[in-house]
Amino acid sequence: MAGLRVLGDAVPGPLRSAGWSHMPRSFRRALVGCPLLVGLAAVFAALLDPGPAVIATTVVAFVSEVTAALACFWSARHAAAGDRRWRVLIGMFAVGLAGGALLTAVTLLKGDSIRSSVTSEYLGLIAFYGLALAGLLCLPTHPVDGRGVHGRGSDLTRWYAIVVLDSALIVGSILLFEWGTSLEAIARASAPDPVQLLIALVHQLTMLALAATVLLIATFRRPRSPTTLALLGGGLLAYSLTGSIHVYRFAHGHYDLPAWSLIPLIVSLQLITLAALAPVRGPVEQHTAAEAGPRSMWAHTALPYAVLGVTSLLPLGKLVAGTPLNRVEAYGAVSLLLLAFTRQMITMAENTRLLAEVRKREKQLNYQAFHDPLTGLANRALFARRLQHEVDPDIEPGNDATPTGSQAAVSVLCLDLDQFKRVNDTFGHAIGDELLKIIAGRLRAGIGTNDTVARLGGDEFAVIIDSSGPDEPVHVAQRLAAAVQTPCHLAGRTYLPHASLGLVTLDPDARPVSPDSLLHQADLAMYAAKRTKTGRLVVYDRHLVRGDHPPCL
Repeated sequence: MAGLRVLGDAVPGPLRSAGWSHMPRSFRRALVGCPLLVGLAAVFAALLDPGPAVIATTVVAFVSEVTAALACFWSARHAAAGDRRWRVLIGMFAVGLAGGALLTAVTLLKGDSIRSSVTSEYLGLIAFYGLALAGLLCLPTHPVDGRGVHGRGSDLTRWYAIVVLDSALIVGSILLFEWGTSLEAIARASAPDPVQLLIALVHQLTMLALAATVLLIATFRRPRSPTTLALLGGGLLAYSLTGSIHVYRFAHGHYDLPAWSLIPLIVSLQLITLAALAPVRGPVEQHTAAEAGPRSMWAHTALPYAVLGVTSLLPLGKLVAGTPLNRVEAYGAVSLLLLAFTRQMITMAENTRLLAEVRKREKQLNYQAFHDPLTGLANRALFARRLQHEVDPDIEPGNDATPTGSQAAVSVLCLDLDQFKRVNDTFGHAIGDELLKIIAGRLRAGIGTNDTVARLGGDEFAVIIDSSGPDEPVHVAQRLAAAVQTPCHLAGRTYLPHASLGLVTLDPDARPVSPDSLLHQADLAMYAAKRTKTGRLVVYDRHLVRGDHPPCL
């Protein structure tokens, strides 16, 4: 029991660890015991005479069903609250199977034919299939992604359409497969007892619904423990296939059970046992969308087409063999192909929409990467790019080559707000942000279409002025200085901003020069203006290097 206590605890993976020693003790024992039971049944079927072999393998099947039931009930006692219900329901399903196997074993031991017990056994098993279906639906799972839980109306409509089409593909494919392998023969069989034939058909359809549910859950849901779903789903699918074989034989009046036909049944029960004892990743989280990786998303998308591909082998085999298809097979195959085509068209439309969204987000990310989120102005990175282009248009962005050549003059204006910290301390940072937005709007309104204004950080702004415009750069800078220092309404009162501005104009003959050095010269002029405390514009010249006071404009 100590090994089962990890069922409700966090386990870093479907099997907690790839190492054998890290598996729960009960699961390790099951990995050894389950193959032994299957091997024992195979030995009985191969070495014993037909009669004793059937009895022996039936007893092994009964032991397997009891083992599966005990594993489910035992693990339910130690599992997390949200992980118990499916174990109890599957355990009750296994109990029902054990009752049927016990009835068959007793009948065979008495030397009677099992024909008399087929009807009652079928009726009981149909009811217990409902427990298996309920157990599958109670298995803790998450949506494949958030589209099935949250989203806009159009997204949900597309998602529901995909769900309906995939469900129709899976159910239709399984139905066509069952028709080609057993349902057609059962429906046309001249059984002596119509009641048994009807029960056989209902039994077959019930198993079909169970198999379809397993595939639908695998397509549209992600289990908290993929190992559990793989083992449980594989066990129920194997049992459904085995049941189809038995129903097919009984419907044709063959009530003898070959010993080998019980081996797949025993294998399916061992898978259910392993599913009950498999460790679980962590606590159950309901209403949580799980993020699927690329491989998982590909598997979920391809599963309906994989089922359709397997089903298509039957009609293709008949056509290759020269056997004509009946109406059900012909119309069913055409209908499934139309569904697959429609599903593919929706997938292409969805991919096109997703591609458009990706491109839109790329543009948004590119804008966010080169613009200040508060003011919407260019940030330092975009300012440096454009300044580099102005210094030397022949150099691509990001190229560190030294600028050369002779182009038009370049002017850079640096602006820093005075006493901005006092605004934040007095009115709060929200009001300080509002002031930055006002200054940004004034700078944006005062520049030309070919100019660039940027916020370099904090309360520092910079402008690249196109020297080829109709106004001289000094006139543009003076106009911006006057606009920035115009009174504004801030926190319900009139506030007069103060700023220090420095301008540098690069003469074409002064090249080569780097953008950083040009910006540094504008900074020197700005700090010289800050020392004067006049709020006037300072134009850079070489005297600033020696710390002299240049004239203010």
